[in-house]
Amino acid sequence: MTAKVSPNADALKQTLLDRADQLAMLPAVASEALQLANDPECRTEELANVIERDVKLATETLKISNSVIFSASTPVVSLRQAVVRLGLKQVRNLIISSSAASLMKNMPLEQEWVREIVWQHSFRTATVASHLNQKMRFGFEGEEFTAGLLHDFGRLLLAVAAPEDFAEADPMSFEEESEFLSRERQVLGIDHCQFGAWFAEYNKLPRSLVAVIELHHLPETHHPNQELIALVAAADHLASHFQRYEENNGYDVGLNRGAHALSKLGHPELLEDRNQVIDEVFGEVLSAAGTDHSDLA
Repeated sequence: MTAKVSPNADALKQTLLDRADQLAMLPAVASEALQLANDPECRTEELANVIERDVKLATETLKISNSVIFSASTPVVSLRQAVVRLGLKQVRNLIISSSAASLMKNMPLEQEWVREIVWQHSFRTATVASHLNQKMRFGFEGEEFTAGLLHDFGRLLLAVAAPEDFAEADPMSFEEESEFLSRERQVLGIDHCQFGAWFAEYNKLPRSLVAVIELHHLPETHHPNQELIALVAAADHLASHFQRYEENNGYDVGLNRGAHALSKLGHPELLEDRNQVIDEVFGEVLSAAGTDHSDLA
């Protein structure tokens, strides 16, 4: 009998590179639009003209600009108006979120159940991060949702690159045990944080998103984007608990490393006002996210 050969990080990366045409993080139109949106001298009309070439992106831009988040007395009906209302920063986040959602939905996976679970958890994490951003007044402008959506992207990538070994490396239990990442590294030669960060950097995503993907299990790490990292880590812990139990079920926020990191950064609300905040997250935010996640897929 031939001994099983364990994969290694370089081989897994090459597997993805060999399938680059199926795994483009940013399609051509999205990449062009993102490049324009990154230019502070960008002309609104020019950006709108690029976005309208992608029906899905154009539809979502109009939808978000008319959502309750940007409540206004009159709805916008043109992409130019939508871009003005959202602003370049929100448009950048929307381009990345929309592209990531499309890729998650269409990635060539052998195990379809992995796609559904990771997408559901990612959307829940993004929704909680957005709620906490507003509740605790961090001042992020959509990047917290995008970061939450992408934080576990490496798990999907590992499932694509190593389908035969993925279940052994990641049983998808959403238990926050300390051995989680070390088990991935032992089986696959790399963990989902490292793998996802490499892929995001390869695709030239913003450094803040790369940092969240890489460090969301290490929110105490000193980093220029530590606040965003800690916020997503806190949201991830809450969403993981809900993924296991679908309710509060005695959730202990004291075990939430992201919450402790936020407290040290001057945002102690999760720990000090735990009953009110936790009740809102489990009773309203996560319950709603559990039924609405398909809307963005």
